[in-house]
Amino acid sequence: MRPSALRTRDLVIVTALAAALLTGCANPQVSGSANTGAAEAVIPAVQKDDSLAALVPDKYKTAGEVRVATNAPFPPYEMFTSPGSEELIGLEIDLGHAIGEKLGIPFKFSQQPFDGLITGLQADKYDLLMATLFDTAEREQQLDFLNYARSGSAIMVKSENTEIATIDDLCGKTVAVQNGGTQAELAKSQSRKCQAAGNAAVDVKGFPAFSDEQLALNSGGVTAILGDLPALAYGATGNQSLKILSDPAAPGGYDANYIGIGFSKDDDQLLEAVKGALTSLQKDGVYKQIFDKYGVPQSTIEAPLTNQFGG
Repeated sequence: MRPSALRTRDLVIVTALAAALLTGCANPQVSGSANTGAAEAVIPAVQKDDSLAALVPDKYKTAGEVRVATNAPFPPYEMFTSPGSEELIGLEIDLGHAIGEKLGIPFKFSQQPFDGLITGLQADKYDLLMATLFDTAEREQQLDFLNYARSGSAIMVKSENTEIATIDDLCGKTVAVQNGGTQAELAKSQSRKCQAAGNAAVDVKGFPAFSDEQLALNSGGVTAILGDLPALAYGATGNQSLKILSDPAAPGGYDANYIGIGFSKDDDQLLEAVKGALTSLQKDGVYKQIFDKYGVPQSTIEAPLTNQFGG
């Protein structure tokens, strides 16, 4: 197991995502809570590095931008500024813009369905992916990863729930996951373990967006959400409507793994340019300031990692 992606309290982390569950908003309000600091924190201006800019392939310079596909809301990585807004903010949005400034070319983000991201990249609808993508051996067969962070999975339930304490208690329960997300495979794996032990399978329900998972939990359509730990923990405020379970056996979350930027298999030159920009941002401290801004400093890594499974 890799080092912890995000430390949790001894019992639970209570999050501001409760507000979204109670109001039905697309994602938590960026006001009136720990989110306020993230929204208002200012990242220093990034200076263009001419030597790194020279690595950017000519086709992007001609186009005048790098097209980046993302999928919001998934706090703290990507969010909308307010319900109904199309303006994107978040950790990956800030990081992408900082990389673009370092390379001297704008990173233009667009909202896309999560389960169509990889096929869209392969069809040249966009140039790279920044959508909280976990690096897996299967995905490495389809695209190249430049890993910039690590994170694990966690379980969110209503505060009054006393039946679930760890992932082993999901047997026979209805659990929400995001379509195409890593947690979908984790839930299916756990379901097989339940059945092998003679228990009922996990009833896995897929949803197109995290906000849909939240609504299902609030309405009683599911018993738990299996999701990304930093996303669930973002904006902890002390609201007691929900709780995130802390398993002593997995302090950094279940199946802690790397999160990366996705590139086409034939775009090595762009990957090297972005890797150089990311390394430079780590050296000058902007990288850490972005993670600090969104309250997830434990998710940082010392240096970018390409394709951890060698794909």
